[in-house]
Formats: sequence, C-alpha cells, structure tokens
Amino acid sequence: MSLDTHPDSHPSRATTGTVSFWRKLGGGSLSISIIVHAVLLAIGVFWIFQIIPEKKQEVDFMPKGGGGGSPGVKEVSNKKQRATMTTPNTPRMAAKGVASSFTLPEPDAASAMSSVGSLSSGGLSGGLGGSGSGGGRGDGHGTGFGSGMGPGLGGTGSGASPFGMLPTAGVEGMAGAFYDIKQTDKGKDTGVQPSGMPAIIRKFVEGSWRDNDLRDYYEAKQKLSQTKLYIPRMSADNAPAAFKCQDEVKPSRWIVVYRGRVTPPKTAKYRFVGAADDVMVVRFNHKLVLDHGFTSGTTGLSMMSSHNRDVMTGAAQDDGVKKKLQESYPGKLPVTFYKYSTLSGWNNAIGGLAVGAEFEARSGSSYDMEILISEIPGGSFGACLLVEEIGATYEKDSTGAPILPLFRLDNTLPERQGEAPPFAKDSPVWKLSGKGRPEI
Repeated sequence: MSLDTHPDSHPSRATTGTVSFWRKLGGGSLSISIIVHAVLLAIGVFWIFQIIPEKKQEVDFMPKGGGGGSPGVKEVSNKKQRATMTTPNTPRMAAKGVASSFTLPEPDAASAMSSVGSLSSGGLSGGLGGSGSGGGRGDGHGTGFGSGMGPGLGGTGSGASPFGMLPTAGVEGMAGAFYDIKQTDKGKDTGVQPSGMPAIIRKFVEGSWRDNDLRDYYEAKQKLSQTKLYIPRMSADNAPAAFKCQDEVKPSRWIVVYRGRVTPPKTAKYRFVGAADDVMVVRFNHKLVLDHGFTSGTTGLSMMSSHNRDVMTGAAQDDGVKKKLQESYPGKLPVTFYKYSTLSGWNNAIGGLAVGAEFEARSGSSYDMEILISEIPGGSFGACLLVEEIGATYEKDSTGAPILPLFRLDNTLPERQGEAPPFAKDSPVWKLSGKGRPEI
C-alpha cells in the first residue's frame, strides 16, 4: 500500500489548517509563557503571605518633648515614666433611656501619661482637665493651668505658670533663673551628657550657690518670680517655655535656681518636706536642709534604688552608700519619708516625699534661701515643697502622713492637679524680705 492511500499517513486538511493557523499566531510559546507566569505568580503570592508578620501595636512611653542625650537617655526617661505612671481602673458609665449627644470617652491608660500643653507667651496654655470653662485644657476660666481667671497653679492672670510669674504680673517672689547645661553661654555644645549632670549639680550645691558658678552655661534672659513651688508632674518642656527660651533650649539637662530672703510667720523650728523629678535641693540660711528626687543633688545617688533608700532609713546596711550620705546629704540619718495617697507613682519610685533637716527661724528676721530644681534626661518633670513646723498638729492623709502647709510667699493657693501631694488650705504665709535680697 502506498503512503498516499494509508489512512493515518497524513492529518486531515481541517486539522492541518487549524494547527498551522494557531502556530502562526505563536500559540505554542504563548501557552508555555502563560503556564510559566501562572506558576511564578502562585509562588510569589505564597511567599508574600509567608514573610509578612502580624502587625503589633507598640506602646511608646517616651514623651514627645524629650531632649537629646546619650543612647541611655530614653531608657532612663522610660523608667521614670513607668515608675510614676498610674493606670486607674475606671469603668465606663452610661445612663439608659437618656437621650444625649454627649458621650464619655473610653478610659485610656495612656491618658495618665498625658502631659500639659506647651506654654504660651501668657503662661501655660493648657490645663489638666477638660476643655472650655470648666477648668481644663485650654484658655478657659476654670481652675486648670493657664491664663484663665480661676486659681491656676503658680498664680492667676497673664504670665502665671507653676515655674513662676513674669515680672509684669506685679507679684514679688523668689527670683528664678534658668540655665541650659547642654550649651555654653555662647550657644555652643558643651558635650555634657545626662551621666555628667549629677557632678555639675553637686559641685554647685556644695559650693557658694553664686551665679558665677554657672556662668559658663546658657542662661535665659527671661527671669521669673516664684511664690510657691508646686508643680504637678508635667512635660519637662514647660520649663524652657516658661522662661521663653523654648526655641533655643531642648527640654533636658536644665537647671532652675530660685533665690530670695524670707521671713517666717512665727518663731519656731521648721523642716522642709518635698521631692522633685528629677532633682531638688534647698538651702536655708546658707545651710543645706533638703535634698530629694529621682537623683540626689548632694550625693549623686539614685533615689529610684530601693536599696539606697533603705540605707537612708536604716532598713539596710551599706558602708559605701552610708559614707556618701554622711559626707554630703543634708540632715542626719535615718531619713523619714512621707507617702501620700495622691502620690502612688512617687511613693513607689522614690519613697514619697523626704523630710529635711530641722532649722530654727525667728519672726522678724530675714534669711537667705535658695532652691535648685533640675531635669536630667527629659520627659516629665514635677516638684513640690512643703514646710512642717516641729510640734504642730496637722490633719492626716489616709496613709497616716501629715497634710502640711505649702511653703509660699503669697496668699493664693493652687488647685491640686494630677500627681501632687495634698496640702493644708489654712497654711501660714512666709514673707519675702526685699531688704538684702540676693541679686540674680
């Protein structure tokens, strides 16, 4: 049989025509390309879903206003924030069957960490409550920080802040000066890191407390007048803002020194009680009488160390720590601490408020007095100074600690806000003596 007559020797014309047309269109390579791309696409999709991790929300405890510093600065500031952070277990409440457009916000643990808004030229522009006229954040007429008409912290009216009042406010108080240790008086970087701050502070407080001792550092041109030291925990950038140097100074590694000549309301023996985040040292009649905060200004010791505090109270023995305290710390050991129900953060972090050394002051006599406060790593800041008359009887806090008078030089009282101790509302007023007042 010839090949022409074999039924399977050649495909049919229809089949041959279809195959030829498909090949002319490049069907063979197109099929292969489609298959290859499909396989690659499947592999790619599988690979993408394998490497994309589940997104996790991280909580940042670092305040936005913190300054620069060494790599350890943020961790130190975070420890301060964690130590002083309180998270109230506040349930959300709602009334059934009542129509209202007002809704209570969900409680937020981070709200306990919120800081006061930055200062405006007229003082603190933010309060610690809600907005509007109820005493809150803003320029309302309530009792929060700000330029409102209510009894805000640090005084009332324009120029008032917890760090002091502008001279235009017409209120006489201890004169306050602000220093930035990060830069020289010429605005150049000093290279001072947070770890170097305790030595600088210690040298100053153990010396003469003169302005010349800090003359190599940047000093704000604006001076403030301070009548009471009552600064609930807030953003540390409020200090340079109060002294109108926020554009030149980052809110860390700063020092404020208040000076004045004061007269007690009566002849008695007294002692100061207080603390600061980070540093507060008080000198009265040229003697150191109080030092307490997250860092000790006279010894450089960390007061966040429970061991160091136990040595101070006599609950632990450490010859090295005890030697430093005996050499530099004001007052005798053991040291007493007062804890208050409104200071859970400071109670846990630094033992509460420290009780200073006793001193005698006579009515009609004037005494030089200086107060140093300082923020080291940046983040939050707070300070409070109370005064206790030895032998006097005071109302007790729920913790058993006496509710003491504020040390103050005017008749106004601040509203207690946020993390701050209670104080006696009928407290006596010390007087500022203009005669022989130290110059700044």
